[in-house]
Amino acid sequence: MRKFLFSRRTLCCLLLLSAIVASTLTWARWRPAQRFEFQELKANELRLVTWNVGYFAATHNKNLRDVDIAEIVDVLDGISPDAVVLQELSSVQQAETIAEGLGADWHAHTVETGHQGQVLAVLSDLPYEKVYSEEAGGRNMVGVTLGENPEQQMFILGVHSPHPARGMSDTVDNIRGAVAMTANRDEPIRIIAGDMNYNFDVDDTDGPLYQEIMDVLSDSTEALGETYYAHTRIDHVFHFPETLDVVEEVSGMVDLPLRFANVPGFRDHRPIVVTYDMTEML
Repeated sequence: MRKFLFSRRTLCCLLLLSAIVASTLTWARWRPAQRFEFQELKANELRLVTWNVGYFAATHNKNLRDVDIAEIVDVLDGISPDAVVLQELSSVQQAETIAEGLGADWHAHTVETGHQGQVLAVLSDLPYEKVYSEEAGGRNMVGVTLGENPEQQMFILGVHSPHPARGMSDTVDNIRGAVAMTANRDEPIRIIAGDMNYNFDVDDTDGPLYQEIMDVLSDSTEALGETYYAHTRIDHVFHFPETLDVVEEVSGMVDLPLRFANVPGFRDHRPIVVTYDMTEML
């Protein structure tokens, strides 16, 4: 009888523990962000996407595999962006292949970040003038000047900040370097986008680093909510000037379907879409 009671008690404990673990995982994996609902771009709008296309896996090489390129092109084509910032590509060729898949006018501008063979890219179908790269916090960044009219040109800087597990100081240095590089530009429109590996809590944005950024830029994605695991947001877009309005009803996160492919782990990031109203800038 005692053995039976012990077994029953053990079973109840295991069931309770399983329920707690399942609930915790569900909470951690759920992203309460605003979802992107497609609408055709208006003549005065510009749409940007940032997406870390790598994988969450217990392996050294977490970078994009070629088997996922076609789906990435399909997802981006369904968003209809003007510019895309991609992180954790495996090669320059992957960026060029994705650009070709999006259309004949698309071009890819890349840099090797200096970490595990990762390539960072800015893609666009807008005319471009010049490409820049700088290093901060041990990682390279790539910036592109888009547009032909100097009074309407746009500078887009793609970033992928170091993971804080390797040292928070490098993460912060990279973000500060990106902000400084953008602040020193002359283009009337400037945007930083990418996986910054830093959670700026939407309910507590009074931290010193966030305020440093806000002294120069505005937060394009603050109103979209938490787009990463454990109700955090580490994929960010910041813009200048403040008068560049975000069209929130056509901005948000894109859910990805569950799929099985010969890749390590699973995709932990989602495409983040920001649509801007350019009326005041034209």
